[in-house]
Amino acid sequence: MRILCVCLSATIQRTVQFESFSVGEVNRTQTWREDASGKALNAARVLNQLEPGCSTALCPVGNANADHFLVLASRDNDLYVHPIYIEGNTRECWTILDTKKSTTTEVIPDETSAPAHIAGAEAELAFIEAVHEYMSTCDALLFAGSRPTTWSANICSRICEVAQKAGKIILADFRGKDLLDTIETCVPDIIKINENEFCETFIKGVKNEKELEDAIAAKSKELHNIIVVTRGAKDTIAAENGKVYRCASEKIEVLNATACGDAFSAGFLNDYLKNKNIETALKEGTRCAALNAQTIVPGSVKVQSK
Repeated sequence: MRILCVCLSATIQRTVQFESFSVGEVNRTQTWREDASGKALNAARVLNQLEPGCSTALCPVGNANADHFLVLASRDNDLYVHPIYIEGNTRECWTILDTKKSTTTEVIPDETSAPAHIAGAEAELAFIEAVHEYMSTCDALLFAGSRPTTWSANICSRICEVAQKAGKIILADFRGKDLLDTIETCVPDIIKINENEFCETFIKGVKNEKELEDAIAAKSKELHNIIVVTRGAKDTIAAENGKVYRCASEKIEVLNATACGDAFSAGFLNDYLKNKNIETALKEGTRCAALNAQTIVPGSVKVQSK
């Protein structure tokens, strides 16, 4: 089994852990680390931990800090990156962990006001050609993460269309107009999305859980696909062609909530490709998300012993 993970917004993720973090005070770290990250890269890391060597992450990398990003990626034996080089910087994000409060705070630069990198026609062509090449040998496409504004508005639909024409399963984990435009071109087999993103994209003003469940069922029936809506500590709700499934979250002590959704996507898709069973895929996605929450690494199911 081979899965191509596509990410348009790769990240150098700095995770900083404090015993207790106080705003307005000098805070000294317990520990900190840097990782090559981004939604699809996190998923690729988890996939390779589940099935060694099964996944490659295709992503743009800014020339200005490409060497540092790729050193971080190569340090991680569970992550294989195919870079498409572009002008500018690979973006940098921060995660602040407060051990005492068990909180995860993410600091993400707004690329709409100050784009970190600039894509061009040549880079986009190279990206699409790489997707074409991988689809000849891969079984599925996992496409996750936001589209930086410097990329063409139709790049997401173009990437998914390549996979669909190759007859591959597509899991899409992005939202809003990019998702709606993609659906107009080719409907992803699996849409994985969180509750807020689902409501913002498809149906605003949901008043209660029953309305949410009905909306997910109706949209999956309309699209003839699978929709999986994650909701943090609450039950995940999924539907296939209108049939609803639910899966309870695991009760665990959370260290780092970053990339739990990405770990879920990896576990779900890995199991679904093997078994074509939504119930077992939901359980595996939930298991992977819970394991990820117990490690400092963004996108990992390798929990270190205390």
